[in-house]
Amino acid sequence: MLYHSLIDSRAQYRITAWGRAASCHLQPISVVLNRAMRCLNTDKLLTNKVTTIYKMQKILQLKDLYNLEVSKFMYKYTTSQSPARLTIILNSLQMFIHITQDKSKLDNLLYQKHVQSQVLE
Repeated sequence: MLYHSLIDSRAQYRITAWGRAASCHLQPISVVLNRAMRCLNTDKLLTNKVTTIYKMQKILQLKDLYNLEVSKFMYKYTTSQSPARLTIILNSLQMFIHITQDKSKLDNLLYQKHVQSQVLE
């Protein structure tokens, strides 16, 4: 289908990096994708709702496409199918986050706010 070759391929490109952007940034992209879907719809007489068109054509909407790509990425990572270098980077990042969280817990214990009490005479 024309949609897959011209539009969907560009929407999928690095969606795991930009797919969590604020909705104000994703909305214009979604509008363009919806317009393209309406233009390419051959059954114009049947429906005018773009969500129905997506379902009829069996095409994922932007948020669903993002969820699919992230799920595929996480599956590859958890089953050790991702590239070795990426696994090393993610593991070191995970270790850094763990150390940082432990340090913040330690800091909270060591540097608790002291409540100053006044002694009444």
